[in-house]
Amino acid sequence: MQTTIKKIVDEFFKETKLDKIQETEEKIIKQLGKEFLDKNIKEIKLKNNKIIIQTNTIEAKTEINLFKKGLTPQNTTIIIL
Repeated sequence: MQTTIKKIVDEFFKETKLDKIQETEEKIIKQLGKEFLDKNIKEIKLKNNKIIIQTNTIEAKTEINLFKKGLTPQNTTIIIL
């Protein structure tokens, strides 16, 4: 039963491409820390195969731009606002 539910959830994530958002979020946490993510990022969303990261400050935008290459999943671009 548990494996069936996990399989359904995994398929849902892949169909809606939420796995790319989750992957990007995990990479941000790995590079900059959970506290940075909580304090400086308003929203991470997916639109037309582009991940849009909305930040609170210009300093946060600069930090993410420094690590942008390491954050980008395959076949996806990142836009930082």
